Order: sequence, then C-alpha cells, then structure tokens
Amino acid sequence: MAKRKADFKIILRIIPYFAGEKRLFLIGFASMLFVSIANILDPLIIGHVIDKVIPDKDISHLFLFAGLFVLVIVTAGILTYIQTIVMSRLGVSIITRLKKDLYEHMLKLPISYFDKNPVGALMSRVESDSENVMQLFSSFSIIIIGNFIFFFAMVAVLMFKNPSVTLRIMIPIPILFTAALLMINYLKKYFKRVRELNAEIIAVLTEYIQGISIVQLFNREMMAQNILDMKSKKKFIVERNAAFIEYSFWSLYGFSIEILFIVLVIILLAPKVIAGIMTIGTLVIFLQYGRRIFEPLIQISENLNMIQRSLVSLTRIFSILDIEDESVSFTDRKSPQFNHSIVFENVSFEYKKSEPVLNNINIEIKKNQKIALVGASGSGKTTTVLLLCGFYHPTKGRILIDGIDLKTMNIYEWRKKIGLVMQDIFMFPGNILENVRIYDDKIDEERVMSALKKVQIDETVLRGDGIFRELSERAQNISTGERQLLSFARAIVFSPELIVLDEATSSVDPRTERRIRDAMDDMLKDRTSLIVAHRLSTVLNADKIYLFQDGEIISEGDHLRLMEKSPEYTKLVNLQFLSGKENEDR
Repeated sequence: MAKRKADFKIILRIIPYFAGEKRLFLIGFASMLFVSIANILDPLIIGHVIDKVIPDKDISHLFLFAGLFVLVIVTAGILTYIQTIVMSRLGVSIITRLKKDLYEHMLKLPISYFDKNPVGALMSRVESDSENVMQLFSSFSIIIIGNFIFFFAMVAVLMFKNPSVTLRIMIPIPILFTAALLMINYLKKYFKRVRELNAEIIAVLTEYIQGISIVQLFNREMMAQNILDMKSKKKFIVERNAAFIEYSFWSLYGFSIEILFIVLVIILLAPKVIAGIMTIGTLVIFLQYGRRIFEPLIQISENLNMIQRSLVSLTRIFSILDIEDESVSFTDRKSPQFNHSIVFENVSFEYKKSEPVLNNINIEIKKNQKIALVGASGSGKTTTVLLLCGFYHPTKGRILIDGIDLKTMNIYEWRKKIGLVMQDIFMFPGNILENVRIYDDKIDEERVMSALKKVQIDETVLRGDGIFRELSERAQNISTGERQLLSFARAIVFSPELIVLDEATSSVDPRTERRIRDAMDDMLKDRTSLIVAHRLSTVLNADKIYLFQDGEIISEGDHLRLMEKSPEYTKLVNLQFLSGKENEDR
C-alpha cells in the first residue's frame, strides 16, 4: 500500500509538466477516444449484416455497410497514426522539460553529492532514465489509456446485448488481473536491479575511457575489459531471468485467456442461438468482443511492466530533484563584503564521520595580504581552500568574512570574489576565448587578451586562430603547463578580490614556473591571495605562512620567523633547497 501511494505521488508530480502541452494532450486523447469507438463499431456492423442485411437479401444495404466497415477501418488507421505522432511529440516535449529541470538542479547540488556519485551513474540518470520515462508519455500512454477506453466501451455494448451472459463472462477478470499485478510486482525487483547495473556499467565505461591513456600505458586493457565483462555478466543474468519469467508468463497468460473466453462464450450462447432465443449476429459480436475484451487487459497488464520500469526511472530522477541545492545551507544569504579579513575560527572538518581531516584550524587572512599554506600532501591544505569556497561547511567552528559567518551569505556572490586555480585543471571543448571567460559574454576579447598577457602565455598557444583556437576535450592538444597558464588567466579575468592558488605550479615545467613567478607579483597586486604550495620558492615572500601537519597547524609566521622557531619548517626548506632540487628547478 505504501508503495502504491509513493507511485501515485510520483505520477502527481509529473502532471504539472503537461500544463504547457494541453493542446497536444487533448488532440491525442480525442484521437484515442475515436479509435476506440471505431474498434467497437466493426463487430456491430458485421453482426447487423448477418442478422438483418443477409436475411433481407438487401444488396444495396450490403454494399452500404461494407463501405461503412471499410471507412471505419481506414479512419481507425488514420487516427491511430495521428495519436501516435501527437503522443510521441507530447512525450518528447515533457521529457525535454524534465531533463532541463534535472540538469539545472544538478548544477546547484553540493560538491559532496558528486563525491559520492560517479559521473557515469549520473549520466545514466540524466539520459537513460529520462529516455525510459519518455516512453511513459508516448507509446505506453497510448496503449494504456486507449485500451481502458476500449475495454469499458466493449463491456457497455455487451451489457446492452445481454447483461446476464456479460456478467458471467466478467467473473474471471478480477482474478486474472490480480494475477497479472502480482507478476508485475514480482518482476519489479528485477527491473530495478537492471537499472542499477546499467548505471554501474556506464560509470565503468566513463571512467576507463577518460583514463584510456593510463590504461594503455600500463597494458591494463584486459583488466578494464574483465571488470566490464563482470558487470555486464551480472546484468545479463538478471535480464535473462527476468525475460524468461516475463515472456513465459505472458505467453501462457494470453493463450489461456483467449481459449478460455471463446469456450465460455460458446457454452453460454450457442444453446440460446440453437433455441432461437439469440441471433447468430449476437453470437458473432460476443465472439469478437470475447476475443478482444481481454486484449486490452493483456496489453494493459504487459505494459504495466513498462510503466513500472518508467516509474522506477522517474523515482530515480525525482530523488535527485529532491536533494536540496547548496544554497539552502547558506541561511540568510547576505550580500558578502570583504573589506578587512577572513578568519577561520576553530575550524574542524571531516568528510566521513569520526575521520577528521582538519582539527581546530585558526587562520587570519587580512585584506591585501599574501597568505601561504604549506605542508605534506594530505595534511588538509586543499580542504581548507574548499571550505573557503563554500563547497563544504565546517563540522565545527566558523569561517568569518569581516566578522560575518560565511554560512549566512549568498554563496554565489561570494564565489564571484574568488579567482581559483586548482592543481587539476578542467578545460571545456571549445576555443581559448570561451575557456578563459567561461562563456560569459560580458567579458570582451580585449579583457581576455589582457589576462593572457599578464600570465605571460606563450605565443605558440595562440598560434593560428589566436584566442579562437579550438581546444580538444580536456585541452589535450596543449601541454599541462599551457593549461595551467590558461587557468591563471581564467582566474584573473573576472577581477576577483581574492586569488586562491592550490598547488597551481606543481604540474608546470621549470621554465613555465619562472614565467609564472615573474608574473605573480603583477597578478596578485592589490589583491588578497591564498597560496597552497608544495614548492616553497613561490611563497618565501608571503606575509604569513601556515605549516600544516595531519590536519593541524603546527607553526605560523613569515619565512624568517618560521626558520627560527619551527624545526619542521626548517626541515622542509632544507629538503627542497639544500638537496639541490629547488635549484635544479630554477
């Protein structure tokens, strides 16, 4: 019962999507109605010809009703075509709006959601599940609604002809329909599992195709194939079992019903025809309807399988739409003002419960200061940056912007003040211009060129078409260093108040690093900056350096102060400089 209520709620949620398509819906519904009426008429025409026209030997009426019969059949065919086209358009229109809402909502979901859900699985929900739902509003809706109309129309005609016989014919219907519903409910667990395994397969394909160069470099093609084969085999077994049960049941179900009701009609009506109580035409009508009356029920039952599949997909889609977007967790949504300082006040954070990543962090970033976070990988530096950008909230403590809690601010306005450069740079397929300004037409070409000059972008990157040069997927047609430089330009082209560099030079060659270092003073001029650095050469002149270790700040101060009082920092400096590695980089 609870499950039926849940399905009903899901159906109610999709109804508003019909609001803009009333015309298509009404045309489609009218077509279904007239097709059902046409399908009802042809047995009545045949019955009339047998009972009236043939005994009267009326040739003119014979041709008249023959023409009427042909007209009914042709009209039904034309209307069937119209309803199929109209309902298909309705399905496409509704699912397009649903996918648009889904995509827009996903763009606003918190980063933590994407941490837990593979890209491939999300693609499955957006595309595969959406296409599955589309069938619910096209072919399935035609079959279900049309067959319901057809069924009740036939019952009405038969009741008019002979109520007692009709009622006896109808006795097995509730039993048969219940059996069909029980089978559908039993198969539902298979359908759900198939959707889950399909999402897993898409996720595996996405991940390994994106990392194809690594797979090929280490000769792991067979490993990737085996993983895909294993998941595909699981899906095959589930689908095979479901198909065997489904088709075996429906084949036996349909065959048994047709035979059963033909026998019932003959047993109940043949004696009446022989006794002269009922006409042969009426017997023919009952035989025609007796065969047809369960066609709608069988088709409805069979397509309830498809509806259940669609409802599973629709439930998965709405489960995403039900997730609160990240703005909800920012309570008052005040307009952010950054005029004085950013303060991390006793901040702790954990991605998983009881597994702390940061512990009681206290950081102060004053306006126009250059602050550096240094320490070993995994010590919590990048997590600190993610908290500052509002991608996560502290488990304990607060982040204050001019004394106001970040959680009370409009996060989208706050991010406009930040120019972020991450170690892992993502570039979109498209030209350099759009990748730098992120498709913001308010930023003109001159401003983009100015940003590129500030980061000292190499002329070779702009060869040929200049800023209109096309970049391939993930910008594989330029070097890692060049992608880093473009990310610097992307960060400063929006004129942010705060520049955040997270290991931004870690993937850059020595020559490029020197160019970035030379340009950095200009880039950071009159701006507050937070630099997460592995190479200490980029932060020696920072106003304050925070040394991280195992999620805690163990020392803070400028370079000279830390060299005097922090053995851990001194050791870190010696490892880079005295070993000669830093000098080699230079």
